[in-house]
Amino acid sequence: METMSSESPIRLLEIEKELAGPNAAAALRRYDAVLAGLDARLAEALARGLPPEEYERCARLYEANVLARKVLRLAAAKG
Repeated sequence: METMSSESPIRLLEIEKELAGPNAAAALRRYDAVLAGLDARLAEALARGLPPEEYERCARLYEANVLARKVLRLAAAKG
């Protein structure tokens, strides 16, 4: 899993610019596909069953991923 680094804010700005640029639709599809893949893997893990401490972390990550997809769509819509 990728961790936040000092370069992460710069990457977020790049993503925001992509979502506002001429290829916004393609950028939205690309980033949403990454989040959709994570969504599917998390849903599968939660459905299979996990130890309580892992289940709680995955459930929170699943919720965060849902929010990330919504924020991505909002960012693309405003661009």
